[in-house]
Amino acid sequence: MIAEIDLLNERFDKLTPEERLKDLFNVQDEKKILFTSSFGSTAVVLLHMLSRVKPGMPVYFLDTGYHFKQTLDYKNQVAAQLNLNIIDVKAEERKFKFTSENETWRYNQDLCCYINKVRPVEELQKNYDVWVSGLLRFQNANRVNMKVWERKQDILKFHPIIDMTQEEVMLYMQIWDLPMHPLVEEGYDSIGCLHCTAKGSGRSGRWKDSAKTECGLHI
Repeated sequence: MIAEIDLLNERFDKLTPEERLKDLFNVQDEKKILFTSSFGSTAVVLLHMLSRVKPGMPVYFLDTGYHFKQTLDYKNQVAAQLNLNIIDVKAEERKFKFTSENETWRYNQDLCCYINKVRPVEELQKNYDVWVSGLLRFQNANRVNMKVWERKQDILKFHPIIDMTQEEVMLYMQIWDLPMHPLVEEGYDSIGCLHCTAKGSGRSGRWKDSAKTECGLHI
């Protein structure tokens, strides 16, 4: 059993992001650690660190069925370059088919996100104790106060790069010559599903003209 969250944060706050990732495997059995990635605009940073710290560790990609083709191509490019072990996760076929035929994203974005994102990950989480993700505080107001370790229902969330600045993220990618998501050059700072992503700075292009700011996975 992992120690209390406050003690973990006190320990991990002092470390660099890569040191945090290394130390994670000292406090938790790797078989109980869940890695997910959206292969969005900043995802390659954490993926690169993982490839150095724990090569071959499974990384789950949530295939909503609505990704940009560029995202899928980018996933394949990064996976090949970093020699990643990618496992695709999808919603139940009948439920995805419902959202596709019904075009649920047009009038109930929360339901579409729940069916194609939240529910598949909830099922996946049942087999793990710690969930690692590459959230960053600068991405939006909901993430400003997030810590390295947090509890979400029955799982511990681990955010090793949470306090990296936008400048540090870009510098890391330049130093290690990591590929940029092709849509970034086209003006997309944050990249999600095709129907609910527009060009914009920060996360302003996600669920544009809507009060929605998160898909529900990280709140």
